[in-house]
Amino acid sequence: MPVSAPNSAPAPTASSRATYAWLAALITAVPIIIFAANGTIITLGLCALAAPAWPGCRDALRQMIGTPPGLALCTLAVWIALSISWSAAPADSAITALRLLLLWLVGLAALAGARAYRLPHGAAGALLIAYSAILALYALEIASGGALISLIKQIDPDRFTQFPDAAQREAYRQLLAFNAIGRGGVLLVLLFWPVAALLIDRHPASGKTGLVLALLLGATIFVLLQLPVGAAPLALLAGLAAFGLAFAAPRRLPQLIAMAAAALLLLMPLIAYKIDRPEAFGVEKRSIPPSWQHRIEIWHYTANRITEKPLTGWGFDGARHIDAKATQFVAELPDGSDIAYPNVTLLPLHPHNGALQIWLELGLPGALITAALLLALGFGIAALPLPTPQRAAATAAFTATLCLILLSFGLWQNWWQASFWLLLILFGLASQPTRSRDETDAHPGPPDR
Repeated sequence: MPVSAPNSAPAPTASSRATYAWLAALITAVPIIIFAANGTIITLGLCALAAPAWPGCRDALRQMIGTPPGLALCTLAVWIALSISWSAAPADSAITALRLLLLWLVGLAALAGARAYRLPHGAAGALLIAYSAILALYALEIASGGALISLIKQIDPDRFTQFPDAAQREAYRQLLAFNAIGRGGVLLVLLFWPVAALLIDRHPASGKTGLVLALLLGATIFVLLQLPVGAAPLALLAGLAAFGLAFAAPRRLPQLIAMAAAALLLLMPLIAYKIDRPEAFGVEKRSIPPSWQHRIEIWHYTANRITEKPLTGWGFDGARHIDAKATQFVAELPDGSDIAYPNVTLLPLHPHNGALQIWLELGLPGALITAALLLALGFGIAALPLPTPQRAAATAAFTATLCLILLSFGLWQNWWQASFWLLLILFGLASQPTRSRDETDAHPGPPDR
């Protein structure tokens, strides 16, 4: 899913500096994904060390910024800067915006390196080993009840004196441990697709490639089902559906997905307002788990606040200052009773929906700019000179990312933004022509029917 298509001329083989930078990023990514997902910014910084020297990097940055996604991103940055002036906490918003801008610049530099060089020989195998190591460590943590993360974060069951029974204290320890490693499951979903793209690229006609991918997929599904991240399996399923459909319409599908995502973004406040009572959609609210009831209440409350400032929004990163703990979540239980959750509000820091967060903080202009960015990315994928399997993998990653953005996490969190850039970098590397693909680039896929 690179910001722009790679250069038509074959890229040179990576320099030693770039190779070592990518290797360091890959090695550090293994423990970071599992035990410290917030540290993806470290991996991104290491990737940025692979950027070419300043003249080449400057030209690459200029070229990327001139693409439709680059122009949309720059326009969004300008609107973010303007919206700081009407944020509830301008100083805090300015600091967050500056941090976001620096992260974007690091991401662009890292992407410049990904577009400048071919991957060294054996890169697909190294990425496969790293992904397999992540799965193996996850399996170890699942089997041991989160022993390693408990040791790292010093989660000691003896500290939980509110539980008189030792079994309860141990169960609570495991709950905290699995929550601590759960976020990495989201990164697994994103990382699976560039791994698949590189393996297919390096071994396009090998039956072993299909077997390896099937084993990786099965192991990934097993891990995700053990982790407390309900959005991750849904995102993987959405990606798999897009991957399969992309073989029938390799160029048209990413365009359609981008158009659907843009339309959903623009309509999201109305949808969020309507789902407060899911009975209208044939679903009894009391039958929904409290965690998802809370998500529905958050979205409905956010939609109401959007209507107060639909044109300008509440200002960049203003979501965390809107509620001020003035509300309380009350869950409806299947037995007809209600239960109030102390200190659980209807807008905790962010609305857990990227589309609603854009509307809430940046208003209609922010929503329109972001819709343009989504369209630019989707149409950019369609324009890449890639064989159908690689384009299908990029489409799947795009779809899975959109699914996760709509269901989880604050849009401006450093680790989450860094994850987007890492995905772009991996596909930027995977999209570079290789010896196995040089002759197929002239015929990147069958025409859509």
